[in-house]
Amino acid sequence: MRNASIVKNERGQTIIIYALVVPILILFAGFAIDAGILYVTKAKLSTAVDGATLTGMKNLASGHTTATNLATNIFDANYGNGAPTPTVTFPTDIYGDQQVQVSATVNVNTLFMRYLSNWRTVPVSDTAVATRGKLVMSIVLDRSGSMCGGSAPCGSGSGDDGGEALQSAVPTFVSMFDNSLDEIALISFSDNTVINSAIGTGFQSPIDTAVAAMQFSGGTFGTGAGTGSVLSATMGPPLSLADAQNTSVPIIAGQNVIKVLVYMTDGLMNAVQDNFHCGGTTNSTLTLINYGGYDSPNTVVGFMDPTCTPNLQVTGCTNSGETGHVAEWGYCDGTNGCYNMSGTKTSGGFIYDTAGDLCKNASGSPVTTFTPQQPGKCADGTTPPCPFSRTNVTSEAQYRAIQTANTMRAESPVPTYIYTIGLGSGVATGTQAFLAQLANDPSSQWSSYYTFNSTQPRGEFFYVQNCPSAQCTADLTNVFDTIAARVLLRLTQ
Repeated sequence: MRNASIVKNERGQTIIIYALVVPILILFAGFAIDAGILYVTKAKLSTAVDGATLTGMKNLASGHTTATNLATNIFDANYGNGAPTPTVTFPTDIYGDQQVQVSATVNVNTLFMRYLSNWRTVPVSDTAVATRGKLVMSIVLDRSGSMCGGSAPCGSGSGDDGGEALQSAVPTFVSMFDNSLDEIALISFSDNTVINSAIGTGFQSPIDTAVAAMQFSGGTFGTGAGTGSVLSATMGPPLSLADAQNTSVPIIAGQNVIKVLVYMTDGLMNAVQDNFHCGGTTNSTLTLINYGGYDSPNTVVGFMDPTCTPNLQVTGCTNSGETGHVAEWGYCDGTNGCYNMSGTKTSGGFIYDTAGDLCKNASGSPVTTFTPQQPGKCADGTTPPCPFSRTNVTSEAQYRAIQTANTMRAESPVPTYIYTIGLGSGVATGTQAFLAQLANDPSSQWSSYYTFNSTQPRGEFFYVQNCPSAQCTADLTNVFDTIAARVLLRLTQ
C-alpha cells in the first residue's frame, strides 16, 4: 500500500514541464521580437527606396549625376540614422522607356536569434523601380495683341503683358522634360495658327527660339474644328492641330505613353475657321477664312487671311487701316452690314481678298451668314444659318473647342490630359468656367457652369490673375512648374 501511494504522487511534474516549455516560449518570443525588428527595418527601407526612386525620376532631366545625388539625399532623409548607401541605376524597359532603380541592403543585428550562429545578422534588402513613360505633348500659346497691350511692346505696362511672362516661363517648362525621349510640339494662335515647332524629340532649342521670337497681335483664334473637318493641316484651329501633332506619334502596344495638351490664353477665344464659296456664279473654288477676332464691347466680326504669318511687316499681310490683326480684309457688325478696313460700307457682303472683292455664293448673292455646328438657335436667338455677329461667332468658337477637347479625351488607346491656363484680368468668371470645362476640371468653383465628365481624363485649370504686374512672370512660372509635376507624376509607374 505504501509503495502504491508513492507511485501515484504527481507532485514535481509541473516543474519538469515548466522547465521544458519556458525555453521554447522564450525562443518563440525572441523570434517574434527579432521578426518585428526585421519588419520595421523592411518598412523603413521600402519607404526610403520608394522616395529615392521617385526623386531620381523627377530630376532625371537634370542628368544621372544630379538625379543620383538627390535620390540618395531623399533616401538618407527617409531612412534616418544608420542609413546604408543605396545603389541608383538607370536601366530601360523593353520599350526603351527610361527607368530609375534604387536598391539597398541593411544587415540587422538580431537579439535572440543571434544565439544561432547563422542568424547573428540578417540582411534586409529592398528594390524600387520607377518606369518613366514617354510624353507626347503639344503646347498651345496665345500670341494675340492683348498679350502685350495690342500694338504696344511687351513691358510697356498696357494690356495683360502676358507676353513677357510667356517668353520667360515656357523655356523653363520644356527644360523639365527629356529632350531625347519625350516628343513635344509648340503651336501658337492669334488671327491665325502657326505650328512653331513640329512634334518630336530635340524640342528644347526650337521651342526656346520660337518663343523668344514670338510677336503678339491680332485676335484669338484659339478654337478647334469641333465636329467638322480640319480644313488645313498647317493653318487649322490650334486645338485640332495640337491633336494631330500628338496622334502623329506612333505608340507601341503596351507602351507607357501619356498624351498631354497645355493651352494658355489671356482671353476668350473669339474666332473660327470655315470654307466659304466666295466666287459667285463664275468660280466654285472654296476660300479658307478665319472670322471673328473682337471682344466685347465690340460687336463686329473681322475677316482674316489665315495664310499670313504672325509678322505684320510681311508684304501682302498688311492693309490700310490695320488694327493689329495679321491681315484683316474687312468686318461686319451683325446689324448694319459690312465694311472695308477704311470704314466704307460694302454692298452687303464681306471682303475676302486683298483686291476688295465681296464674298458671293453660287447664286451670286453676298454671303451674310455662316452655318454653325452647335444645334438649336444661334447665340443671338435667331434661326441658323447665323448672322455674322461677335456673339454668334464667339459662342460657336467655344462650342467647337469643347467638342474637340471631348474627342481628344475619348481617344483610344491613349486619351489626352488637358491643362488650361487663364492669364490676366481679361479672363472673366465666365471665361474661367469655360477654360475649366475645356480641361474637364471637376473643381466645385465652376460646377454651376458645366457638368464634369467623370468618364474622361480629369484635367486642371489654373488662373494667373496678377497680370499686368511684376508678379506675373513668377506666377506663370509656378503654374507651369505645377503642371510639369502633374505630368511627371503621371509618367512614372
